[in-house]
Amino acid sequence: MILLAKLDDAFGKTLKSRRCSSNLSQEQLGLKSGLSRPYISELEMGKKDPSLFTIFKLSDALKVKPSFFIEEIEQVISIS
Repeated sequence: MILLAKLDDAFGKTLKSRRCSSNLSQEQLGLKSGLSRPYISELEMGKKDPSLFTIFKLSDALKVKPSFFIEEIEQVISIS
């Protein structure tokens, strides 16, 4: 069983990496996604777990498929 904290941490790292590679600040991503900068910060630090709705909003803002996040996380965490 995978600990939720590991998933949250992996999601946060994936989100931050994609945001930085898109040359966006947390504030800019917040504006594009309709999410607050503090919430994005908490996601990136692994302190919050995103809802499916949040993943779709971030995906749209970052111009990736929602499955991008799952695929990246699967590379970091062994799903069994």
